Amino acid sequence: MIFRISLYIIRFFTKIYFRGQVYQKENLPKQGPYVGVINHNSFMDIPAMSLVVRGKVHTMAKDSLFKVPVLGWWLKKVNMFPVIRDASDQTAFKHALSILERKEIVFMSPEGTRKRHSENELPRARTGFVRLAQMAGCNVVPIAISGTRNAMPPEAKFPRPVKIRAMIGKPVMLEKVAVDKANKHLLQDQADMIMATVYEMQRQLEEMDETGSK
Repeated sequence: MIFRISLYIIRFFTKIYFRGQVYQKENLPKQGPYVGVINHNSFMDIPAMSLVVRGKVHTMAKDSLFKVPVLGWWLKKVNMFPVIRDASDQTAFKHALSILERKEIVFMSPEGTRKRHSENELPRARTGFVRLAQMAGCNVVPIAISGTRNAMPPEAKFPRPVKIRAMIGKPVMLEKVAVDKANKHLLQDQADMIMATVYEMQRQLEEMDETGSK
């Protein structure tokens, strides 16, 4: 109940205050299991995600957020679970895998940071989402968001009414690869391929913002 109410409120706020808009909604599977992969720009990524959520979704979030009073309680109620950044968090990985095995949905950001990157220096994607998809035998859905960094840059104390957009790519069933150290480079190639799709969609969204397209 808290998840549904929160989703409705956040989505309504995003559509009104940020003029939120989502493209290619037909690409989003009607049900799980699948891993939704999103680029990470700002704390406003959560409102952006509300535009593409359909049904129950579980989302990874950095563990420190769960230590904040009230916020930590709310994050758990809306199906977010902690992950330790810059570490191989096996507890979070196993939890995510169990969600997919229940034919539910996991959203995550392979970048793992809000740091701004240039087009010539894109972050190297972490391969956790690829390993999850391989082990669960499910699709990966690339999702790009744009405008959230301008809506709330790191120095801002309150979000600005900047337009937020999202675009959903076609689900990808990765070529089957054994999840082991011997195939580390193949798993990395698959992660890079998915993120290249995400960044291309992000570029399209940013071009829309520059040209003032609806």
